[in-house]
Amino acid sequence: MPRIGEIIETSTVGFWAESVALHEVPSLGALVTVDLAEGGTLVGVVAFGQTTGIDEGRRAVRRGDADVFDGAIYDRHPELMRILRTTFRVVTVGYVGPDGRVRHHLPPCPPPLHYSVSACERATIHAFTDEPRYFAMLMASEGEVAPEQLLAAHIRAATAERGGDEAWRAAAGRQVARLLKRDYDRLLTVLEAIDPGDSALLPTRPAPRLLVVPRANGHAPQDDGYDDVPF
Repeated sequence: MPRIGEIIETSTVGFWAESVALHEVPSLGALVTVDLAEGGTLVGVVAFGQTTGIDEGRRAVRRGDADVFDGAIYDRHPELMRILRTTFRVVTVGYVGPDGRVRHHLPPCPPPLHYSVSACERATIHAFTDEPRYFAMLMASEGEVAPEQLLAAHIRAATAERGGDEAWRAAAGRQVARLLKRDYDRLLTVLEAIDPGDSALLPTRPAPRLLVVPRANGHAPQDDGYDDVPF
């Protein structure tokens, strides 16, 4: 797969990469890979992207006017291609070992600095996403994008890469429901963001469940909240 970036900051849970071309950043939620020095391939999810000045202490200023705007600004100011850069943050969600086995947990070591980042191959996407057990790592991630929106973006991206696999999307929805079965509002946020026009994914709010607490002179009902979301 083509090289799309280079790691410029790395850690156990993820990394930052600089895009090989200005304004070209992988889609939010897309899977990317890094070939590891010890063999195998790290797999991560794109969690944020931005274009800023190389000098972080100086903000970009307006360059256009009534006659020159949008793409024409870069024609008039070619130096912008040298003083701006596009970067993106990736959350590590697993790796494929040298033996080809998919592992849905963090690798022993972070990826090396300055290693190449590539778009994930279709075969790796299918193998890695078949069991969406790594969703919990996305829900636990901290960053610029809310984890609910990041997870929903990943499910949309993976569904598209799997050729519009509706059976997988439904399985992904059930996995989200298991993760958020005690948090109906967060669950609804994820499911609505996966596909706002598909009401089949959305659960109805469960009815309150009553606990019967024995008393000496009879029974008294007590509300303990909501049942599990019915998927």
